[in-house]
Amino acid sequence: MSYEKDNERFLDILSSYLNFYEDDIKKEDVLAVSSVGVDEKTAFALLIAERFGVDTGGKDRKFFNDYFLLSIEKLNVSDYYSDEFFKLKLCDNRVIGDFLLSKMTYPAYRGFVRDDFLYLKDGRVIPRIGFFDKDYVYPAVSQGGREWMTLLPNEINSQKKYIDEAFGKVAAYGLGLGYYALKVALKDSVTSVTVVDIDNSVIDLFSKEILPQFPLKARNKIKLVNADALGFSKGLKAGDFDYIYVDVWHDVSDAVGLIKAFKAVEKYCPTARYGYWIEDTVRYYLADET
Repeated sequence: MSYEKDNERFLDILSSYLNFYEDDIKKEDVLAVSSVGVDEKTAFALLIAERFGVDTGGKDRKFFNDYFLLSIEKLNVSDYYSDEFFKLKLCDNRVIGDFLLSKMTYPAYRGFVRDDFLYLKDGRVIPRIGFFDKDYVYPAVSQGGREWMTLLPNEINSQKKYIDEAFGKVAAYGLGLGYYALKVALKDSVTSVTVVDIDNSVIDLFSKEILPQFPLKARNKIKLVNADALGFSKGLKAGDFDYIYVDVWHDVSDAVGLIKAFKAVEKYCPTARYGYWIEDTVRYYLADET
């Protein structure tokens, strides 16, 4: 059985929901549906499905069970607040250069991407969506009114495997809020973390507002380099780094071309292991080009 059409259908539904209808599902609707005997996760899934004409009790029942119930999860804000980064006492509404460091709120019962795509052996591709039953307050850096660096659940969940993989001498392309740098620098198996970012204002913000709050163990391992990551890569040689993590794109639309470009310069440091943020999601779109 081919799931190609169902994969496309489900992705189209979730894309429409996230881009145009993310505020349609209300707390009272979820509670009303769950009051008839289903959990809030299932209630949330039913509401999205029915919003887009999915016949959950009839001809689309299998489609609903195969996709919606695997994709959607109710998450707990306390699981994220327990992360080391949330223990930092970051200033609110601090402006440095073109960037604003602030605290943002993601409303309860508004869905969001929670992790990379999941690929199942039978051919199904599952975009993963989550929601909270409480408001989620998180740090963010915006530029010109656009959130550029955030600590939403997707940023945490989708970096976990690259944090787990990191060892020895690590290079991280793209600084962001410094979440990845903190997490890998805290690992005993990591000896150094060289963070490369092209924007000096980002480095300045991080150096003044965030890095000083890192534990000494992590601070002592981190080196910041203001450079273009592609150009930096071309100056490497075998043995310079053990693990190189690349995260210099905002979303999938930026990532497709950039991943190709960075893979082309892996040859300069062939001894390193490489990780590319949201590569599993990008892989779906790269397949469309072949």
